[in-house]
Amino acid sequence: MIVLGMDGGASKTHAVLADEKGAVVGVGRSGCSNWEVVGLEGAREALHQAVREALAQAGLSPGHVVASAYGLAGFDWPSDEGRLMPLIASLGLSGPVNLVNDAFLPLRAGTRDGVGIAAIAGSGTGVAGCNRSGQTARSFGAGYPFTDWGGAGEIVREAFYRVAARYKCLGPETALAQALVEALDCGTVDALMEGVMRWRLKLGGHLAPLVFEVAHQGDAVARDVIARAGRTIGANVVAVAKRLGMLGEPFDLVTAGGVFSSRSPVLNEALLCAVQAHASSVSLVHWEARPVVGAVLLAADLLHLASPPEPAAVAEQVMCALAALEEEG
Repeated sequence: MIVLGMDGGASKTHAVLADEKGAVVGVGRSGCSNWEVVGLEGAREALHQAVREALAQAGLSPGHVVASAYGLAGFDWPSDEGRLMPLIASLGLSGPVNLVNDAFLPLRAGTRDGVGIAAIAGSGTGVAGCNRSGQTARSFGAGYPFTDWGGAGEIVREAFYRVAARYKCLGPETALAQALVEALDCGTVDALMEGVMRWRLKLGGHLAPLVFEVAHQGDAVARDVIARAGRTIGANVVAVAKRLGMLGEPFDLVTAGGVFSSRSPVLNEALLCAVQAHASSVSLVHWEARPVVGAVLLAADLLHLASPPEPAAVAEQVMCALAALEEEG
Protein backbone atom coordinates (compact mmCIF):
# COMPACT_ATOMS: atom_id res chain seq x y z
CA MET A 1 0.00 0.00 0.00
CA ILE A 2 1.34 3.40 -1.01
CA VAL A 3 0.50 6.70 0.71
CA LEU A 4 1.34 10.26 -0.28
CA GLY A 5 2.29 13.05 2.09
CA MET A 6 2.63 16.66 0.89
CA ASP A 7 3.92 19.81 2.54
CA GLY A 8 3.05 22.94 0.59
CA GLY A 9 4.32 26.32 1.69
CA ALA A 10 5.33 29.75 0.50
CA SER A 11 8.87 28.76 -0.46
CA LYS A 12 8.63 25.12 -1.51
CA THR A 13 6.42 22.05 -1.90
CA HIS A 14 7.51 18.52 -1.01
CA ALA A 15 5.74 15.29 -1.96
CA VAL A 16 6.74 11.93 -0.46
CA LEU A 17 5.46 8.47 -1.37
CA ALA A 18 5.89 5.72 1.19
CA ASP A 19 4.58 2.23 1.86
CA GLU A 20 2.54 1.21 4.89
CA LYS A 21 5.74 0.56 6.88
CA GLY A 22 7.03 4.05 6.21
CA ALA A 23 9.63 3.09 3.61
CA VAL A 24 10.08 6.03 1.23
CA VAL A 25 9.75 5.03 -2.44
CA GLY A 26 9.63 8.40 -4.19
CA VAL A 27 9.99 12.12 -3.54
CA GLY A 28 9.18 15.25 -5.53
CA ARG A 29 9.74 18.94 -5.15
CA SER A 30 8.35 22.16 -6.60
CA GLY A 31 8.03 25.83 -5.69
CA CYS A 32 5.43 27.80 -3.76
CA SER A 33 1.97 26.21 -3.52
CA ASN A 34 0.39 28.74 -1.18
CA TRP A 35 -2.61 29.93 -3.18
CA GLU A 36 -2.55 33.28 -1.36
CA VAL A 37 0.86 33.92 -2.95
CA VAL A 38 0.67 32.32 -6.41
CA GLY A 39 -3.08 32.02 -6.95
CA LEU A 40 -5.09 28.84 -7.37
CA GLU A 41 -3.63 27.95 -10.77
CA GLY A 42 -0.10 28.49 -9.50
CA ALA A 43 -0.86 26.30 -6.51
CA ARG A 44 -2.34 23.61 -8.77
CA GLU A 45 0.77 23.51 -10.94
CA ALA A 46 3.09 23.29 -7.92
CA LEU A 47 1.12 20.38 -6.44
CA HIS A 48 1.02 18.55 -9.77
CA GLN A 49 4.74 19.02 -10.39
CA ALA A 50 5.74 17.65 -6.98
CA VAL A 51 3.43 14.64 -7.34
CA ARG A 52 4.60 13.93 -10.90
CA GLU A 53 8.22 13.89 -9.75
CA ALA A 54 7.48 11.58 -6.83
CA LEU A 55 5.46 9.14 -8.95
CA ALA A 56 8.10 9.13 -11.69
CA GLN A 57 10.88 8.42 -9.22
CA ALA A 58 8.88 5.57 -7.70
CA GLY A 59 7.78 4.21 -11.08
CA LEU A 60 4.15 4.35 -10.00
CA SER A 61 0.88 5.73 -11.35
CA PRO A 62 -1.70 7.83 -9.43
CA GLY A 63 -3.86 4.72 -9.01
CA HIS A 64 -1.23 3.11 -6.76
CA VAL A 65 -1.83 5.71 -4.02
CA VAL A 66 -4.40 4.47 -1.48
CA ALA A 67 -4.40 7.49 0.90
CA SER A 68 -2.98 11.01 0.93
CA ALA A 69 -2.51 13.89 3.35
CA TYR A 70 -1.73 17.52 2.63
CA GLY A 71 -0.40 20.22 4.93
CA LEU A 72 -0.94 23.41 2.97
CA ALA A 73 -0.13 27.00 3.86
CA GLY A 74 -3.14 29.16 3.10
CA PHE A 75 -5.66 26.62 4.43
CA ASP A 76 -6.84 28.90 7.22
CA TRP A 77 -10.65 29.03 7.15
CA PRO A 78 -13.47 26.58 6.32
CA SER A 79 -14.08 28.49 3.09
CA ASP A 80 -10.57 27.55 1.92
CA GLU A 81 -11.59 23.89 1.68
CA GLY A 82 -13.79 24.73 -1.28
CA ARG A 83 -10.81 26.34 -3.00
CA LEU A 84 -8.21 23.70 -2.23
CA MET A 85 -10.03 20.35 -2.40
CA PRO A 86 -10.61 20.69 -6.17
CA LEU A 87 -6.85 21.14 -6.60
CA ILE A 88 -6.23 17.95 -4.66
CA ALA A 89 -8.95 16.09 -6.60
CA SER A 90 -7.27 17.15 -9.85
CA LEU A 91 -4.21 15.08 -8.90
CA GLY A 92 -6.23 11.96 -9.70
CA LEU A 93 -5.13 9.99 -6.63
CA SER A 94 -7.36 7.36 -5.07
CA GLY A 95 -8.33 6.74 -1.45
CA PRO A 96 -9.19 8.95 1.52
CA VAL A 97 -7.74 12.44 1.90
CA ASN A 98 -6.71 14.54 4.90
CA LEU A 99 -6.24 18.27 4.35
CA VAL A 100 -4.79 20.37 7.19
CA ASN A 101 -2.95 23.63 7.67
CA ASP A 102 0.80 23.05 7.43
CA ALA A 103 1.22 24.00 11.11
CA PHE A 104 -0.20 20.58 12.03
CA LEU A 105 2.61 18.66 10.29
CA PRO A 106 5.29 19.15 12.99
CA LEU A 107 2.67 18.21 15.60
CA ARG A 108 2.02 14.83 13.97
CA ALA A 109 5.71 14.24 13.28
CA GLY A 110 6.91 15.20 16.75
CA THR A 111 4.39 13.20 18.81
CA ARG A 112 3.52 9.53 19.11
CA ASP A 113 -0.10 9.93 18.05
CA GLY A 114 -0.58 13.53 16.91
CA VAL A 115 -2.00 14.64 20.26
CA GLY A 116 -0.43 17.75 21.77
CA ILE A 117 0.48 21.25 20.65
CA ALA A 118 3.04 22.49 18.14
CA ALA A 119 4.65 25.92 18.19
CA ILE A 120 6.32 26.87 14.92
CA ALA A 121 8.61 29.88 14.59
CA GLY A 122 10.43 30.49 11.34
CA SER A 123 9.87 33.50 9.12
CA GLY A 124 6.56 33.78 11.01
CA THR A 125 4.91 31.95 13.88
CA GLY A 126 1.91 29.72 14.45
CA VAL A 127 0.51 27.36 17.07
CA ALA A 128 -1.61 24.27 16.36
CA GLY A 129 -3.08 21.68 18.72
CA CYS A 130 -5.10 18.47 18.79
CA ASN A 131 -6.67 16.85 21.86
CA ARG A 132 -7.48 13.20 22.51
CA SER A 133 -10.99 13.64 21.15
CA GLY A 134 -9.55 14.70 17.81
CA GLN A 135 -10.61 18.34 18.19
CA THR A 136 -8.17 20.84 16.72
CA ALA A 137 -7.42 24.51 17.19
CA ARG A 138 -4.73 26.91 16.07
CA SER A 139 -3.62 30.50 16.26
CA PHE A 140 -4.01 32.79 13.25
CA GLY A 141 -0.44 32.22 12.08
CA ALA A 142 -0.64 35.59 10.37
CA GLY A 143 1.71 37.79 12.39
CA TYR A 144 0.83 41.25 13.65
CA PRO A 145 -1.93 42.36 14.23
CA PHE A 146 -3.33 38.81 14.42
CA THR A 147 -1.75 38.10 17.85
CA ASP A 148 1.08 35.90 16.52
CA TRP A 149 4.54 37.37 17.04
CA GLY A 150 8.06 35.99 17.30
CA GLY A 151 9.18 35.04 13.79
CA ALA A 152 12.69 35.81 12.59
CA GLY A 153 11.73 39.03 10.82
CA GLU A 154 9.73 40.28 13.79
CA ILE A 155 12.63 39.61 16.15
CA VAL A 156 14.95 41.64 13.91
CA ARG A 157 12.52 44.53 13.62
CA GLU A 158 12.06 44.60 17.39
CA ALA A 159 15.84 44.58 17.85
CA PHE A 160 16.12 47.56 15.52
CA TYR A 161 13.32 49.31 17.41
CA ARG A 162 15.33 48.94 20.62
CA VAL A 163 18.41 50.37 18.90
CA ALA A 164 16.38 53.30 17.55
CA ALA A 165 14.93 53.88 21.03
CA ARG A 166 18.43 54.08 22.48
CA TYR A 167 19.51 56.41 19.68
CA LYS A 168 16.84 58.87 20.84
CA CYS A 169 17.63 58.26 24.56
CA LEU A 170 14.33 56.39 25.01
CA GLY A 171 15.90 53.12 26.09
CA PRO A 172 18.97 51.52 27.65
CA GLU A 173 22.34 50.88 26.03
CA THR A 174 22.53 47.74 23.93
CA ALA A 175 25.23 45.89 22.01
CA LEU A 176 22.65 45.33 19.27
CA ALA A 177 23.52 48.73 17.78
CA GLN A 178 27.14 47.91 16.99
CA ALA A 179 26.23 44.37 15.98
CA LEU A 180 23.76 45.66 13.36
CA VAL A 181 26.23 48.30 12.16
CA GLU A 182 28.84 45.60 11.57
CA ALA A 183 26.41 43.13 10.02
CA LEU A 184 25.08 45.72 7.57
CA ASP A 185 28.54 47.23 7.01
CA CYS A 186 27.33 50.80 7.40
CA GLY A 187 30.03 52.23 9.67
CA THR A 188 28.02 54.16 12.27
CA VAL A 189 24.71 54.06 14.08
CA ASP A 190 23.77 57.30 12.31
CA ALA A 191 24.33 55.60 8.95
CA LEU A 192 22.30 52.63 10.19
CA MET A 193 19.34 54.85 11.08
CA GLU A 194 19.46 56.74 7.80
CA GLY A 195 20.05 53.63 5.70
CA VAL A 196 17.02 51.82 7.11
CA MET A 197 14.83 54.94 6.91
CA ARG A 198 15.81 55.47 3.26
CA TRP A 199 15.41 51.76 2.38
CA ARG A 200 19.07 51.36 1.47
CA LEU A 201 19.58 48.86 4.27
CA LYS A 202 17.28 45.86 4.60
CA LEU A 203 16.19 44.42 7.92
CA GLY A 204 15.28 40.77 7.34
CA GLY A 205 14.95 37.49 9.14
CA HIS A 206 18.47 36.55 8.02
CA LEU A 207 19.73 38.84 10.80
CA ALA A 208 17.89 36.94 13.56
CA PRO A 209 20.93 34.76 14.45
CA LEU A 210 22.78 37.99 15.24
CA VAL A 211 20.10 38.95 17.78
CA PHE A 212 20.37 35.51 19.38
CA GLU A 213 24.16 35.78 19.48
CA VAL A 214 24.06 39.16 21.24
CA ALA A 215 21.45 37.83 23.66
CA HIS A 216 23.55 34.80 24.51
CA GLN A 217 26.52 37.11 25.16
CA GLY A 218 24.46 38.59 27.99
CA ASP A 219 23.04 41.79 26.48
CA ALA A 220 19.92 42.57 28.51
CA VAL A 221 18.04 44.27 25.67
CA ALA A 222 18.66 41.44 23.20
CA ARG A 223 17.67 38.91 25.84
CA ASP A 224 14.41 40.77 26.39
CA VAL A 225 13.67 40.74 22.65
CA ILE A 226 14.14 36.96 22.53
CA ALA A 227 12.20 36.46 25.75
CA ARG A 228 9.32 38.51 24.34
CA ALA A 229 9.11 36.06 21.43
CA GLY A 230 9.01 33.14 23.87
CA ARG A 231 6.34 34.78 26.01
CA THR A 232 4.14 35.67 23.05
CA ILE A 233 4.37 32.22 21.49
CA GLY A 234 3.74 30.73 24.92
CA ALA A 235 0.60 32.84 25.34
CA ASN A 236 -0.72 31.45 22.06
CA VAL A 237 0.08 27.91 23.21
CA VAL A 238 -1.95 28.52 26.36
CA ALA A 239 -4.83 29.95 24.34
CA VAL A 240 -4.92 26.91 22.03
CA ALA A 241 -4.65 24.52 24.99
CA LYS A 242 -7.51 26.31 26.73
CA ARG A 243 -9.75 26.03 23.68
CA LEU A 244 -9.03 22.31 23.52
CA GLY A 245 -9.49 21.68 27.25
CA MET A 246 -5.88 20.55 27.66
CA LEU A 247 -4.62 22.83 30.42
CA GLY A 248 -5.33 20.29 33.15
CA GLU A 249 -3.59 17.34 31.51
CA PRO A 250 -0.04 16.45 30.42
CA PHE A 251 0.81 17.14 26.78
CA ASP A 252 3.80 17.36 24.47
CA LEU A 253 4.75 20.80 23.18
CA VAL A 254 6.56 20.39 19.87
CA THR A 255 8.73 23.29 18.74
CA ALA A 256 9.83 23.58 15.13
CA GLY A 257 11.21 26.11 12.65
CA GLY A 258 14.40 28.08 12.24
CA VAL A 259 13.91 30.30 15.28
CA PHE A 260 13.57 27.30 17.59
CA SER A 261 16.52 25.62 15.89
CA SER A 262 18.65 28.18 17.72
CA ARG A 263 18.03 26.03 20.82
CA SER A 264 18.13 29.30 22.72
CA PRO A 265 17.76 28.81 26.48
CA VAL A 266 16.39 32.36 26.72
CA LEU A 267 13.67 31.57 24.18
CA ASN A 268 12.81 28.15 25.59
CA GLU A 269 12.78 29.31 29.21
CA ALA A 270 10.44 32.20 28.39
CA LEU A 271 8.19 29.85 26.39
CA LEU A 272 8.00 27.24 29.14
CA CYS A 273 7.51 29.82 31.87
CA ALA A 274 4.54 31.30 30.00
CA VAL A 275 3.00 27.87 29.38
CA GLN A 276 3.72 26.25 32.75
CA ALA A 277 2.05 29.13 34.58
CA HIS A 278 -1.20 27.62 33.26
CA ALA A 279 -0.30 24.02 32.34
CA SER A 280 2.30 22.46 34.61
CA SER A 281 2.72 19.04 32.93
CA VAL A 282 4.26 19.99 29.61
CA SER A 283 7.09 18.12 27.86
CA LEU A 284 9.13 20.12 25.37
CA VAL A 285 10.02 18.28 22.14
CA HIS A 286 12.09 19.92 19.41
CA TRP A 287 11.49 18.69 15.86
CA GLU A 288 14.09 19.56 13.21
CA ALA A 289 13.23 17.18 10.37
CA ARG A 290 11.19 18.12 7.30
CA PRO A 291 7.51 18.88 8.00
CA VAL A 292 6.45 16.56 5.16
CA VAL A 293 7.21 13.66 7.51
CA GLY A 294 4.06 14.67 9.40
CA ALA A 295 2.07 14.53 6.17
CA VAL A 296 3.29 10.98 5.47
CA LEU A 297 2.23 9.92 8.97
CA LEU A 298 -1.17 11.60 8.62
CA ALA A 299 -1.69 9.72 5.36
CA ALA A 300 -0.72 6.44 7.04
CA ASP A 301 -3.18 7.22 9.85
CA LEU A 302 -5.99 7.06 7.28
CA LEU A 303 -5.23 3.34 6.84
CA HIS A 304 -5.82 2.61 10.57
CA LEU A 305 -2.71 0.44 10.72
CA ALA A 306 -2.05 -1.75 13.75
CA SER A 307 1.61 -0.64 13.67
CA PRO A 308 1.97 2.88 12.25
CA PRO A 309 5.34 3.94 10.84
CA GLU A 310 7.90 5.31 13.31
CA PRO A 311 8.39 9.09 12.85
CA ALA A 312 12.17 8.93 13.37
CA ALA A 313 12.61 6.20 10.75
CA VAL A 314 10.47 8.07 8.22
CA ALA A 315 12.33 11.31 8.97
CA GLU A 316 15.71 9.73 8.30
CA GLN A 317 14.59 8.32 4.95
CA VAL A 318 12.92 11.58 3.90
CA MET A 319 16.03 13.55 4.77
CA CYS A 320 18.24 11.29 2.66
CA ALA A 321 15.80 11.18 -0.27
CA LEU A 322 15.27 14.95 -0.39
CA ALA A 323 18.99 15.60 -0.01
CA ALA A 324 19.66 13.36 -3.01
CA LEU A 325 16.94 15.15 -4.98
CA GLU A 326 18.42 18.54 -4.17
CA GLU A 327 21.88 17.37 -5.23
CA GLU A 328 20.46 16.23 -8.57
CA GLY A 329 18.76 19.60 -8.99
